[in-house]
Amino acid sequence: MRSPAPLVLPLLGGLALASPGPATGLQALRTTEAIHLDGRLDEPVWRRVPAASGFTQEWPLRGQPARQRTEVRVLYDDHYLYVGARMFHDHALEGGSARVVRRLHRRDQDSQGDWFGVALDSNHDRRTALVFEVNAAGVQKDQVIYNDSSFDPSWDGVWESAVTVDAKGWTAELKIPLSLLRFKGDGGPQTWGVNFSRVDQGIVRESSRWQVVPRGENGFVSRFPELTGLEGLNPQPRREYMPYLGLSRKFETSRSFDDRRGEARVGVDARWGLNSHAQVDLSVRPDFGQVEVDQTVLNLSTVETFFPEKRPFFLEGMDIFRVAGPDLFYSRRIGHGLSDPDLNPGESLQDRPNATDITAAAKYTAKYASGTNVGLLGASVEPARATIQDAGGGRFRREISPLTNFGVMRVQQLMDARGSYLGGFVSEMRQAGPEGRLAQVQALDGVYTTEDRGGLLEATLVRSQAGPKEAQEQGWRGRLRAHQEWRSGWSMELQAINAGRTYNPNDIGYLNRSDEQKMYAEVARRWDQTFGVLRSREWGLGYTAARDQAGHAFLRSLNTWARTDFTNFVSLWGGGGVDLAAEDDRELRTYADPRKKYLERPSLPWANLGIDTPGNRPWYLRLTTSRSWQEGGPSTDATLFQILKPASSVEVQISTSVTRDEGELKWLETPAATPIVGLRRLSQLNQTLRVAYAFTPNLTVQVFSQWLTANWNHRDLKHYADDQTLAPGLPDDQPAGTTPQTAFSYRTWNLNLITRWEFRPGSAFFLVYTHGASTDALINDRATLSPRPDLAILRHLPSDDVVQAKVSWLFR
Repeated sequence: MRSPAPLVLPLLGGLALASPGPATGLQALRTTEAIHLDGRLDEPVWRRVPAASGFTQEWPLRGQPARQRTEVRVLYDDHYLYVGARMFHDHALEGGSARVVRRLHRRDQDSQGDWFGVALDSNHDRRTALVFEVNAAGVQKDQVIYNDSSFDPSWDGVWESAVTVDAKGWTAELKIPLSLLRFKGDGGPQTWGVNFSRVDQGIVRESSRWQVVPRGENGFVSRFPELTGLEGLNPQPRREYMPYLGLSRKFETSRSFDDRRGEARVGVDARWGLNSHAQVDLSVRPDFGQVEVDQTVLNLSTVETFFPEKRPFFLEGMDIFRVAGPDLFYSRRIGHGLSDPDLNPGESLQDRPNATDITAAAKYTAKYASGTNVGLLGASVEPARATIQDAGGGRFRREISPLTNFGVMRVQQLMDARGSYLGGFVSEMRQAGPEGRLAQVQALDGVYTTEDRGGLLEATLVRSQAGPKEAQEQGWRGRLRAHQEWRSGWSMELQAINAGRTYNPNDIGYLNRSDEQKMYAEVARRWDQTFGVLRSREWGLGYTAARDQAGHAFLRSLNTWARTDFTNFVSLWGGGGVDLAAEDDRELRTYADPRKKYLERPSLPWANLGIDTPGNRPWYLRLTTSRSWQEGGPSTDATLFQILKPASSVEVQISTSVTRDEGELKWLETPAATPIVGLRRLSQLNQTLRVAYAFTPNLTVQVFSQWLTANWNHRDLKHYADDQTLAPGLPDDQPAGTTPQTAFSYRTWNLNLITRWEFRPGSAFFLVYTHGASTDALINDRATLSPRPDLAILRHLPSDDVVQAKVSWLFR
């Protein structure tokens, strides 16, 4: 029931003078006055609201009072939550303006400028929260917090903000739709969790929060102060429809067939709120709608490359589907990319799609007042077919990916006010056809936080069943993690994993290996006090031991690390360790054999070092290096990352990575059944350049270029004789008269020009030009780098050149 404003205003005016701290929480006020979103906080109602103040430094002097004063107030009406923040600055420039660092750039990008943010645990489950941030130039950034302290910046919401800068500092005004939040919708009094953050990059550099989690305690959301005074909340359910139209024209191609043509693509995403705590998301042909692209990665390892999700449908509400520990739902499996199919003699490829198309997908997510969270997701991927020409010139269509259906279910039950929970997870992937593949995963997980919040215990038990429908294999994996924090700054981490050899969740999840019994232990210490020129220090010592189910130890590693921040804001970190002698059970690529083959590896020491400069200056750099001492010589990696900010609206990022391996013992792919290995020499240069210009926060232009060149060869070839013996030369089953290829190369150049215009909140227009050229035919037998001629060659190779335009329009 609404309180009459005239009766409560005198009382609230008195409460505002109290400036409540985190221990007492904060009271929000319902307003009937219209709030003009201009960042000025000049409506009379703002002066009658209690203010949150008394912020605490999180960095650089954790636990100390913030040196700059901040006041935050919260209003609400039938449809919106309003957050007004005043960030005072003690240092002013000539002419009366405050020293506010304003960085203008695209939405969702981080920057070394002044920021304000609010985190809302509207469901008060003490596990999840939505974060809304705005900087002093008006750029928005949002993210979701899940599992109490894990941040996912890929989430996007549609909300409004405005900022102003004056002689006292700057102010921010945020307007957040209540329909964007999950909460109890019974109209009665509400209690939410809330926290505020502030980042200053001017003369006084610090990050502060209204509530900083003390040393010796785990979690983050579970420690939020309470936001009260909310009642009568019954907003209209969320109704959003976002159709899109995409047009593309490919005018150059590097394919073996001619795929130069124009294409049109239409689809729609819809969010349909059933009430204030439950929502249905629907999508027909969901599309990538972000400004980032996947970078090219040269992967010569046995571990699959992980790519982040970028499609809006799969980003919304994904915190509910996460399980403690493993990635059991890797949404990039749905609508995955395709490669060229295997061809029979005389056949040639004429056309194929780049990826499988999602026909439709639906998702239901709910957070009930009882503490129960539920998530259901289903998606159908249509068959993909390639056009092939046979030896006689006839053309036909061959299926390269069958009709596939996916289903995921997740249930969580919160157990206490500290964020402890029990959960269950079920997923299924089913391919059509008599030879189609079937995969299922079932999991139980739970998290327990001790009464003093210093201890955390996570447990997960997973069962997988995967394979052709007539030949299913089952496997199990268990994980236990314990973490303890002490107020003295000491912490301890213990993890234990036991996974069977036939455990395989990768039809819908992501796992870098199975068949392991692994133990990890680490102790660490933090010092928050300044000591001479050192502002804060960290140190840790860890040990990992792992073996497969047959008892062969494939990893035994002892490592130590340290980090310090100096009083001039330069940071230095480094570490080292030794990988003790072990039996590598993966390098010989014998995954499907009934009996594994093992490659003995000696003890190998390694070390790394890194340094970075203050980020609030026009030129920032971070240098990281690592070195390991392998059997055939050292391996060295170095990366120099630089940010240049010649103006507040221009940013240039340059990343240069160089790898030089002199002699790592690696597998060599040959027609022989017996594995062959050799000392691999590798030289690699990966150069990326990103130039961004922002006309406004809603209109940006970005150029991204990546150039990667790599050459590698194998020497001193040996073949597998037994688990303890590598015999020199080639094996007897090497085809007569053949010599394996021992030198390889890969070169690629990708260029993207992206214009993004958000012409109204949630609606955007993209204009994108992409250019890509690559080759593996330019062999350098010495495995050395020759950057200048390599780049010149790539400029003249056949390339894939595409212009794309896309418009999406949000209807609410």
